[in-house]
Amino acid sequence: MSTENVSGILFLVQSACLERRFLDDPALSIEQLNCGQTRISFSLTAGTDLDHRGKVRSSVIYRLLESVLQISAVSVGVEAETLNFCCNIVKYTAAEKLYAVCKICHCGRMTLVAEAEVYDENDTLLATVLTTLFVVETIKDIPRKW
Repeated sequence: MSTENVSGILFLVQSACLERRFLDDPALSIEQLNCGQTRISFSLTAGTDLDHRGKVRSSVIYRLLESVLQISAVSVGVEAETLNFCCNIVKYTAAEKLYAVCKICHCGRMTLVAEAEVYDENDTLLATVLTTLFVVETIKDIPRKW
């Protein structure tokens, strides 16, 4: 596929994410976007995203994982809702920025299976997740493979 086509698809994916409000949080940004693979970053705020010990709250990790899963689903041309979410928090840490990476392992007609991980700015693994998503809607103009 030509670079013009890929850049057009990237624009469509980002537009679809904005339309569906997956990128509403200004601290969230897409670092890398490929078909079925996504890397996003999240800048933490000390008052709300860290607990009383200065460690990242688990709710922030879950929110980041949910975002990367939704954006990855859009990258294969579907809007999907979570059916099963199996998360392992490996470590709590003090951090200023988190990164989440996601890979779609199975892209079926009705379901997606994805795995994702969260890292801090020192590439320390914080959480892993294996998720099944239910396809709610097909997004016109974004192909399943590109």
